[in-house]
Amino acid sequence: MVDVPTAKRALAALAHRDSGGHREVIDRADDAVDDVAVAAAFVETVGLDRLRRAVEEARDPETRRRGRRALAAFERYRRVARGDRFHHGRGTDLRGGYERGST
Repeated sequence: MVDVPTAKRALAALAHRDSGGHREVIDRADDAVDDVAVAAAFVETVGLDRLRRAVEEARDPETRRRGRRALAAFERYRRVARGDRFHHGRGTDLRGGYERGST
């Protein structure tokens, strides 16, 4: 497990670099999507605006693709956190169509 304070410091240092840092930002974002704590630290210290700029600055198609994929993952995380993707199952019959209800 990644130490969150260490990750935050590293990401903050990364966020303050300006020349050629787009690949590093995208690398960090790509790595962060696999761990919720690291993803939260990335968003807090680097931010999605910086990731968007990094994607725009990237000239390498593979780097740009990874950046777009990471950005999409962060946006999905936000939707889920807001509850946009959760549907309550109230009233949903989970038995198969072949089972009879109990009487």
